[in-house]
Amino acid sequence: MNEEVVRRVLAAYGITDADLLAVQKGYRNESHPVVLPDGRRMNLILYKSEPGILAKIHAANRVADYAAAHGIPARSTSDPRIIQLRAGERLKYGSLYQYLAGDTIPWEAYTQAHLKLLGAMLGRLHSVLRTTPQPPANHAADEYGAIVRRMEHYFAQRVTAAAIGRKLRVRVGDQLFGQYSRVLRATKQLSDQQPLHMDFVRGNILFRPTSEGPVISGVLDFEKTAYGHPLFDIARTLAFLLVDCKYKPEHKIRKYFLQSGYVKRGGNTVETITLSDIAIPNTSLLEILVDIFLLYDFYKFLRHNPYEFLAQNEHFMRTKQILINRNIIRAL
Repeated sequence: MNEEVVRRVLAAYGITDADLLAVQKGYRNESHPVVLPDGRRMNLILYKSEPGILAKIHAANRVADYAAAHGIPARSTSDPRIIQLRAGERLKYGSLYQYLAGDTIPWEAYTQAHLKLLGAMLGRLHSVLRTTPQPPANHAADEYGAIVRRMEHYFAQRVTAAAIGRKLRVRVGDQLFGQYSRVLRATKQLSDQQPLHMDFVRGNILFRPTSEGPVISGVLDFEKTAYGHPLFDIARTLAFLLVDCKYKPEHKIRKYFLQSGYVKRGGNTVETITLSDIAIPNTSLLEILVDIFLLYDFYKFLRHNPYEFLAQNEHFMRTKQILINRNIIRAL
């Protein structure tokens, strides 16, 4: 997005004399930090055009503002208006937010303290969001049900399956997807449904150092917020941690993030839910959701990269091996 467009949006908010800092590009948005004449900082977020984006922005802003009002360091709006503009042939939307200081850090740099803080913050966030007066209309189970159907179609293609087998030496079982669809539908009948973040991962968590150790100073990007059982959020973050915290064994990640963080410090519980009539017997819902998220990440690697180059991608190779270890894909 060029500077002229950014300044047009800022002018609509009554900001005509601000310094623009380096843009930060995300999956579905661009973040433009700005410095006002009085020295205050704000973030102007410009969203990419996609179906339903305006509803997503409204839902994200409602949930984030509610969280911020109840003690969570969520990036909240500084102006309730969402600015609409046309850039070329596309309609764009902009929203103005408070600036949160801090930095993201790579997963491999996460210490025991970072993992505990991450779990504690997610636990606190879930406790706060249970009382949100206007929860998101979209359900996490429906959104991931659509994703599972896309994955099923992709892996069922004979040309795709042959290429994956020949180039990556693995096979994805087609029986998984029907099971996943049934499990996702069943989660809508569970109690304790609430608003979720659904993107509580490294790039959306800011830390800053203090004399007593690191603290979480920002929780960003609520655009994927959805309604559902808290295990969706827990599983999404855990799936990332299992792949990216390469210097810590799995049992330590679970201990620090779940038990020491989410439960002990976050004041929450991790329910052990099984759906033995429609899923693998004695396998918890949490583990099934982790499998779904890991397989979705594997699928995204395949969709956006030439197969021949994936062996050079450490994150892909770790995701692949974890899926093999969890019997989700089979090595040939």
